[in-house]
Amino acid sequence: MNARTSARPPALLALIGGNEDRLTPGGVLRELVAACTADRASGSPLRVVVLSTASGEPEVLWSQYEPAFRSLGAAPRWLDPRDQASASAADTLDVVRTADLLFMTGGDQERLVDVIADTPLHALIRARHAAGELALAGTSAGASALGAHMPVGDLNDQFAGPAQPLHRALDLLPALVIDQHFAQRKRHARLLHLVSLDPRHLGVGIDEDTALLLQPGIGLRVVGSGAVTVIDAARASDRRQAAGIVAIENLGFYLLPSGTSLSVGGRTGSQAIPPHLQRLLHALVPTPARPR
Repeated sequence: MNARTSARPPALLALIGGNEDRLTPGGVLRELVAACTADRASGSPLRVVVLSTASGEPEVLWSQYEPAFRSLGAAPRWLDPRDQASASAADTLDVVRTADLLFMTGGDQERLVDVIADTPLHALIRARHAAGELALAGTSAGASALGAHMPVGDLNDQFAGPAQPLHRALDLLPALVIDQHFAQRKRHARLLHLVSLDPRHLGVGIDEDTALLLQPGIGLRVVGSGAVTVIDAARASDRRQAAGIVAIENLGFYLLPSGTSLSVGGRTGSQAIPPHLQRLLHALVPTPARPR
């Protein structure tokens, strides 16, 4: 990925499908840290804040992520607000204000959104990311919480049933609805259901031990041991009966295996990116508006 210009685009976003190797640590965390440090002028360690609000066992996760990030040369800190008052506290904001990467752990995405949404912490995260100052990463529930809406509960067997409500997420990736543990838990029907309820959004399903690295205005990469599935219903039409959806037509379906790398410049390696992938790329990593 290219170095930023003086007018910095929004910072890196990393969506991880969960169950990444954090004991070795493995390729996903290594690639994440490398992507965050690639264009840093400073030689100081990457300041990583591990936000464990989603988890019911935050101490366990911190005991794993702290040595993992430290072994990769980063300087990790732990943040675990449990209510909106804590998410609004000055000391909480000070920790995020000095971070280079905010890493949201897995757990319960509803808990994470209930605590963070519409707080000063939420506003600070959004502002620092948009200014190119704070990279964001989420794994499992932390990934789902970054989208416009998020999956909640088990919808695998409810695709043909009555429409389920859409659950608000943190809207840091407003074009996406994100699911995780995707191939391992066979969540294709769940994501398809969610996308059909609001076809304006792309559905992104991420396998375990896999990450989608998004650099706004620059490009994307898929790293890890699995793949990323993207469902595009912008041109789709569905036929319904009283029991629910019977068929969806003209659906876009993309499978991006590990090793995929697409540049907004229009080439991947020596090959030009075909038009249908260009459309997908620009939806996932829109070019930021230039300041006037």
